[in-house]
Amino acid sequence: MPSSTLGRAVAYADMARQMHRIKKSTDEVRAERARALLAQRMGRLRGLPQKVGQLLSMSDDDVRADTFGDLNDHAEPLPFDDVQPLLEAAWGKPLEDVVAEIDPHGLAASLGQVHRAVLKDGREVAIKVQYPDMDRAVANDLRMLGWLSKPVGDLRRGFDMNGYRVELRRDLDEELDYRTEANHQRALRQTLVGCDGWVVPDVIDELSTEKVLVTTWEPGDSIDAVANWPDSQRRLLGRRLLNGFFHSLFRTSLVHADPNPGNYRFRLVGNDPQIVLYDYGCVHRLSPEKRLMLLKLIAMTVEQQGDPFKVLVGLGFNGELLEPLREKLPAVCRVLCAPFAGGSGDDSTWRLGERIGDILGSDRWNFRIAGPPDLIWLLRAFRGAAYYLSRMDAYVSWEFAIRPFLTERAIELAAIDVSSPEPTCGLEGQARHLRIRVRKDGREKISLTFPALAVDDLEVLMEADLRDKLKQDGLELSQFVKRARQEGYRPQSLFSLEGNNKLVDVWLE
Repeated sequence: MPSSTLGRAVAYADMARQMHRIKKSTDEVRAERARALLAQRMGRLRGLPQKVGQLLSMSDDDVRADTFGDLNDHAEPLPFDDVQPLLEAAWGKPLEDVVAEIDPHGLAASLGQVHRAVLKDGREVAIKVQYPDMDRAVANDLRMLGWLSKPVGDLRRGFDMNGYRVELRRDLDEELDYRTEANHQRALRQTLVGCDGWVVPDVIDELSTEKVLVTTWEPGDSIDAVANWPDSQRRLLGRRLLNGFFHSLFRTSLVHADPNPGNYRFRLVGNDPQIVLYDYGCVHRLSPEKRLMLLKLIAMTVEQQGDPFKVLVGLGFNGELLEPLREKLPAVCRVLCAPFAGGSGDDSTWRLGERIGDILGSDRWNFRIAGPPDLIWLLRAFRGAAYYLSRMDAYVSWEFAIRPFLTERAIELAAIDVSSPEPTCGLEGQARHLRIRVRKDGREKISLTFPALAVDDLEVLMEADLRDKLKQDGLELSQFVKRARQEGYRPQSLFSLEGNNKLVDVWLE
């Protein structure tokens, strides 16, 4: 692992070449080979490159997810001959004085690697040891932050680069000090102790130092194993995951913000499904004010009342950048919070990027640039929850899970003024329902009512013969869906279609 500025710069240049090949290649075999080489180099560099690769492994693109998946727990670890001196230096004694046995093959993470071991007193533990020279490697990575962000959202396009560097530097300083991670782990262990199904390993204080962290060993399987569980266990696991996530965020303001698949494990103890949480280096604490504003944003979207502008500013968004697109914010927030209003958090149906892109159009970069740097931790945490629930393939109601937290804060939430300066700036101005009506021979045969955002699934809702008829008329359902997004899901007639003594009307109201 090169840690010098020159060594890492050369490695970055090599990765840049692989990214260019991926982008330009029309041959999928060559593109896949380039992706594999890129993942391999990210793993060898460790640090921020490996973290970026782990984010890519959570993509809803199956090819990209498979290619970068090995960076979660199959990256190449340091040889044990290099690790043993690090442990002995941290403990100030020979290895055999501390452990009875240790697995020499470690599991590689971005900043360190983990070895399973048995202590002299018989306790089974996980020993996490930091790679040498990680401080210097991370400092060099931060200088290349704009390039490193390119695969997951290019920060070079007008973003407050220094703000992101400061935020990442603060987080990485904490991650590089395992004493801070140990404190985070204790705090989350205390937070989740009352949440069914959550397992947080205990810290072995007497063996934990700045560069070595020792915890109790808690086994678990990857999310892939959950697919073979019975439906009832998968549904219960999903409810427990969402309830624990909301409890940690909305009752204690703690956010485990590194939800890559190497940090979440799952197990069945009898019929009891459990989530085993690892790696507490990246734990973010939301301020009480922002926590309340986040709940308010969810509540007002569910109720479809109020102007989101003030709440977004309360979350740290730049008001001057948001003001020009104020009329688009209700639709944006409605899509962002769709899972809480009866929608799905499944990436395949949520289609967040596509829908937000259609709503904002050329303003999408203004919206992204307006967001505060510290919002990345919250977005990563929510992205992680949605990812695991999707992989469990078990429906869980976000709306039902959030309800107790909205009820607890109801008085405080009601006191926040979100009145709209103009009708078009509020959620009230959006349609509540999608209506489909079919008349035949002048008589109503079918009348269907869906939530307004069901317009995004119009292709599924419309019968094949009607889709074919539209195509014959030179029309595509996708253009009506896009128009509905661009106009902020406001009440409107989408289309009428007549043929074979049948009249079909589709509108938002």
